[in-house]
Amino acid sequence: MGVKINAQGNENKEYVQATHGISGAIINRAFRPWLYLDTIYYLTTEGKKYRSNLRKVHGFSRKVIKEKRNEMLERNTLKHDETTEDAECQARIRKAFLEFLLEYHFKDPSFTEEFIREEVDTFMFAGYDSTGMALSWILYCVGLYPEVQTKIVAELDEIFQNDIEREVTRDDLTKMKYLECTIKETFRLYTIAPFFMRECNETLKILGHTIYPGSFFLIFPYALHRDRESFSDPEKFIPERFYPENSTERHPYAYVPFSAGPRNCIGQKYAMMELKLLVANILRCLRITSLDPRDKVLVVPYMTLLNTKPLRLRFDTR
Repeated sequence: MGVKINAQGNENKEYVQATHGISGAIINRAFRPWLYLDTIYYLTTEGKKYRSNLRKVHGFSRKVIKEKRNEMLERNTLKHDETTEDAECQARIRKAFLEFLLEYHFKDPSFTEEFIREEVDTFMFAGYDSTGMALSWILYCVGLYPEVQTKIVAELDEIFQNDIEREVTRDDLTKMKYLECTIKETFRLYTIAPFFMRECNETLKILGHTIYPGSFFLIFPYALHRDRESFSDPEKFIPERFYPENSTERHPYAYVPFSAGPRNCIGQKYAMMELKLLVANILRCLRITSLDPRDKVLVVPYMTLLNTKPLRLRFDTR
């Protein structure tokens, strides 16, 4: 969004707690049909807490929007003092997503700040926890399978020639083929978004049942990714199954860690780049060992896929 929010600081602890509270409330409500009506739900203790948390999250998003709005207005007032060199430098700076939204708002006031707030809520809510959990599961899997870790390290050593000081470039990221396959295989077994929903827009016949428009489908990738027709030995960790030559025959919707279709995750390419960068920098310096076998790790299908106990990892210098 182009605004530093110091998410690790205590001043934003309330936001983190509120988002966790909202996530829990959404899951609890989804499995309690008698709470689907807002008039009933908001009379309950959980419903009142949910609304309180929602106000905190909305307030935080409005604060972010206000800061960026003031920054843009101040920048515009100073434009007449810019030199040509300043203007050219400013033009080369990439705009944040929030800036595009606000620029559109300035041009068309009917695109209100509340619309922008909804978009900011979506982006911040979707991204605040997912990357951290994704990194945790990736490091766990890498530490659990030494032969996989050895192959990743060999790939990184070939790319960086054992120079642990050199910064990672975009070109380096494109060469991390085996690391990318490892991340994809992690997402297959430990799908960060364990379920998502789609609304039916036409009448369908499925296995003798009629599905009417307006009905909702709950897609559960955690189970879908264990389909033996698409993935042989589905419980085995095999990154090689995501090499292009091994996945061309697979149905395009058999693997959907970021959902699929026109409403898929807008940040999936950025997430892959970010995770490759983080994992590469860790493995260039450290060796990882996972201390818990898979049968001792119990998952919870929350808004993101959580584990019931902290994942225990040991890091040693290479």
